[in-house]
Amino acid sequence: MPHLFFQHATAGWLALLGLVVPLAIYLWNRRPGRVVQVGSVRWLEAAANRRLRNIRPEQLLLFLLRAGILGLLALALAGPAQRQPLPPLRGQVLLSAEATPEQVATVRPVLDSLRRRGFELRRLGSHQPIGGPVAWATVGLGEAGTAPNSASSISTAPPTTLPLNLWSAAQQAADSLPNRPLVVVAPLTLASFAGTRPSLPAAVQWVPLPLPDSVTWPVAAWRPHPDSLGLLLASGGETGIAFRRVRRSWPATSGPITGLGPGVQVQFDAEQQQFTTKNARNISQSLPFLNRPPRLAVSYDAAHASSARVLVAALRAAGSVLPLPPQLAVTTTAPAATDSLDWLFWLRDSPVPASWSARVGAGLRVWQEARGGGQAVASSFSPPGSAAPIRLLRLDTTQALNSAANIWPLATGQPLLSLRAAGTGGWYHLRTRLDPTWSELADSPELPALFLPLLLPRTTAASSFSDPRPMPLAYLQPGPAAQRPTVSAPPLRAPERDLAPWVVGAAGVLFGLERLLASRRPSQQAA
Repeated sequence: MPHLFFQHATAGWLALLGLVVPLAIYLWNRRPGRVVQVGSVRWLEAAANRRLRNIRPEQLLLFLLRAGILGLLALALAGPAQRQPLPPLRGQVLLSAEATPEQVATVRPVLDSLRRRGFELRRLGSHQPIGGPVAWATVGLGEAGTAPNSASSISTAPPTTLPLNLWSAAQQAADSLPNRPLVVVAPLTLASFAGTRPSLPAAVQWVPLPLPDSVTWPVAAWRPHPDSLGLLLASGGETGIAFRRVRRSWPATSGPITGLGPGVQVQFDAEQQQFTTKNARNISQSLPFLNRPPRLAVSYDAAHASSARVLVAALRAAGSVLPLPPQLAVTTTAPAATDSLDWLFWLRDSPVPASWSARVGAGLRVWQEARGGGQAVASSFSPPGSAAPIRLLRLDTTQALNSAANIWPLATGQPLLSLRAAGTGGWYHLRTRLDPTWSELADSPELPALFLPLLLPRTTAASSFSDPRPMPLAYLQPGPAAQRPTVSAPPLRAPERDLAPWVVGAAGVLFGLERLLASRRPSQQAA
């Protein structure tokens, strides 16, 4: 039930002291009359009768009106307000625009159960992450099981040009719809989770739409001979990736490259001499084209020697998959300024020489790992396909990462490997070391697979788009309480109705009545 409260009760009590003024005036007007000497009791009785007739009821009514005016003004000064009841908070079902009717049909019992519990349906899209509430009939779940509305059905949703980032969409929904249960229904692929993992409330739940157990996608293209085309295809699921090479004739005209397997789409543009690939939602991305072996250099000092051994082994394992194995140089001195490099792995505490820093904007990519002693932590990193999280023992906490992209996110959502792009190159900073005393990355069989996409030529699309494998649900669950950041939803405030204008209006009405009665007194006394 709505209840009344005062925002400035102390000021109202002090203002009530103003009631003393009309009370004093009223009592002063009722003071005893003066004693007048008369010669006969007959004249005294007549004067007493006249005084009694002069005490009219309007005097008491004027006092009450004036006291009421001051009381209402004091009440308005106290700030009266009425707290309205809280509106019911309905749960929200966030359905991805990338969902197909066949995928939604597999979770129809879940959606039907949520609808009966009062959940609202909203759409998630790349251009408009959080849409307004839509009717359940758009997915065929009306009250009478009506068919989907063709105007807004999921089967007619146009393809988008950008992949949907479920991290940012879920965070925006949690901020826009606080303190409400949120159920995200979407195809949970690795491509949909780009950037830093946000701190989401426990009310966010995930309902995965079915995906193939194994998918195949193109990774890179090259030209081994003038009349032939080589393609590197990756196949994998949640447990790992396998690579294979496919050779086709070099296309003479623009068009698709056929015979690559179900779901693999590669398009050739003869005019631009470039290849593009598409996923199931027809989202295009440039396919990296290798026209020469990548040139890598690893420069390390004594403090980073253990990391250098692990890094060189991982680079060689990743390079063995590439159709053009990289040229790797390992040295304990700085590379010569005349060398032509694609990657410089700088494993030293000293800064990168200015001659190499100036070449980052022209396409050079520089890798640096943690410098100094670092700070002891208890965190973990879970790359896709790993059987167990990789423990991290020490991290470099001195680097500012606000403007850097998160390439390898930790379990807490903060970056383990960050990228600060500069022109066509960039700076990669690893916040730990490959040294076993810093992390267990050296013992992870996934380490070469993590380096493989980094060695490919950079494209304009997001790096996570090239991996359409399913996201394991274990990676979406909140981490341990010691590692999970505290997410506090803003407290709910009941709507309030300000009553001060109404109180001031009532005081105005009483003031008008008081003036009306006060204007009648002189005429009545004259009569």
